[in-house]
Amino acid sequence: MQLDQSKIYSTLGERSKDDYGQALLESTQKVYDFDEITKQVADVYRGRKPTASCDALYVKDAEHIYLIEFKNARKSHIGQRFFLQKAYDSAWTIAVAFYQDVPLETLRERLYLIVVYNDENVPQKEQESAHFQEFKQKMEQLAGKKRRILFGLEIYQGVFYKEVLTVDKNIFMEQVYPEIFPK
Repeated sequence: MQLDQSKIYSTLGERSKDDYGQALLESTQKVYDFDEITKQVADVYRGRKPTASCDALYVKDAEHIYLIEFKNARKSHIGQRFFLQKAYDSAWTIAVAFYQDVPLETLRERLYLIVVYNDENVPQKEQESAHFQEFKQKMEQLAGKKRRILFGLEIYQGVFYKEVLTVDKNIFMEQVYPEIFPK
């Protein structure tokens, strides 16, 4: 499939903009406009019937393919299952558009999903008690998890994605961004 190259390139900052044009983060890191790619793929394979999609695609190397979705809202204001269709359709689009000859088992070991939300988007940030936070961390340690996966997306980890991360924008910029993008 041939994609219109003039429309598929963007920056992470551009891809993080909400419907009102407000960027969730500032970044000139080059990425693919995955919404545009998905539209072009749907035009060919789905008779122009749209599919849900993540905002950005970044291919670090053959073993690390990142789909990134931005939501300029506090995590408590996002529906529990808001991202499920996006995660499913995005994995399908990646397979069809770029990796038709790669077995799904192989692609699953290369594909990562990151959802970035904005807990600072509202004047009153969510506060959890110190006791509850400590309890959650202990439970996550016992479960062997690095981070808790939100929005019901844990069902896709190990199925479509090697790893699924759901993080606040500050954690994304401080911890995740430096691991993914070159300096």
